[in-house]
Amino acid sequence: MNILIVGAGAVGGYYGACLARAGLHVSYLVTPRSLPIIQKKGLIVKSKGEVWTIHPKVSTSPEELTPCDLIIIAVKRYDTESALNALQPIIKEDSVILPLQNGVDSEEDILKRFPHALVLGGIAFIGAKSEEPGVILHQGAGSLSIGELDGSESERLQTVVKMFKDAGVPAKSSRDIYKAKWQKLCWNAVFNPLTVILNGPIDYILDSKDALEIAHGLFNEIRSVAERKGIMLSADLMDEHIAVTQKLRGFHTSMYEDFVRGKSTEIDYFNGYVCREGVRLGVPVPVNGTIMSLVKAISCRPGKLS
Repeated sequence: MNILIVGAGAVGGYYGACLARAGLHVSYLVTPRSLPIIQKKGLIVKSKGEVWTIHPKVSTSPEELTPCDLIIIAVKRYDTESALNALQPIIKEDSVILPLQNGVDSEEDILKRFPHALVLGGIAFIGAKSEEPGVILHQGAGSLSIGELDGSESERLQTVVKMFKDAGVPAKSSRDIYKAKWQKLCWNAVFNPLTVILNGPIDYILDSKDALEIAHGLFNEIRSVAERKGIMLSADLMDEHIAVTQKLRGFHTSMYEDFVRGKSTEIDYFNGYVCREGVRLGVPVPVNGTIMSLVKAISCRPGKLS
């Protein structure tokens, strides 16, 4: 199988390296900044005391990376539109596209642009970051949930899941990928922005009664929006997230990493999305609105916190 990965950051870099190490043909669509670095040094992954390097074909032009049987989109959510613009010349009716992005609506955006593409839903549970262009630090986890948007168990879904499993990636198929994405949103829209506001690791939330109250307030609003959309989330989900997150003490969220580096954050696709859907569906979401505004206000300040 020929695999094109759009983006060589933490997510695309790690999973692509796993697939390439398993003998699959992996190529990368990268930025002009990353291109000469990866061409010269390869793509380096540091994972649990082990370091490995792959030397994939890389280009800033997708036409140079065809043919491809599977396109994995692994850019930040705010870069989706530019990625789809770049892919326009090579997308065909039988193109299989798997976005591994945060948020819950990237698949919808892809289908709006390419309504005849074969789009799978994907969720990456991974602790990883890009130390510098071409160098990925994998800190933990790395599992995937992948599903057809209609909940079916198709042959192509089974093929993609098996491909990852054969590469040593814990992957499973999901019969309700939308619900699974909302469940992850309940984590992302709580822990990511709060670590930015509190300016520190996840511990700052876990050790604060006040922060945990805000976490539950965010979750309750998200759950209400999801329910209005027909997605039923357990009332105990936030407590389950908090219990699991106790194992991640010392961990910095991806939004915090972007924030301290002066990069854009994905707040518009976490709490921002909840706010837009809340307005559309008539569901009040004041806590999410406040948190979104605070992250945006802090992100715009000259001389950010360090």
